[in-house]
Amino acid sequence: MKKLFFLLLLVAACSDKKTEVSENTILAPSEFITKYNETEGAILLDVRTEEEVSAGAIPGEMNIVYDDAFATKLSDLEQKPIFVYCGSGIRSAKAAKILRDKGFSPVYEMDGGMKSWKAAGSPVK
Repeated sequence: MKKLFFLLLLVAACSDKKTEVSENTILAPSEFITKYNETEGAILLDVRTEEEVSAGAIPGEMNIVYDDAFATKLSDLEQKPIFVYCGSGIRSAKAAKILRDKGFSPVYEMDGGMKSWKAAGSPVK
């Protein structure tokens, strides 16, 4: 009986993870912007520093700098689909985890951040 209970718990845990992975994905720059444009009311969130943003950003972005206080800066953010990016993908991955933990869904990340965006020749403002 204990083995059956453990097996059921394991199946339930795996099922939850599959749901999270299917809803929250890492997308290549072209897929990222296409999905963003197709998603009504979505938020395009740039988590880079103000200095990085001033050197170029994706048109239409909202900037909330990822730092130690990032989680406290989200109180005014609406519960809408979020497309998050940073310079290379490291900070946006950390920010995406916090966003998911706060209940935001779905959360999409741009693979490679602005470096891959610019390398693909995509427009910046």
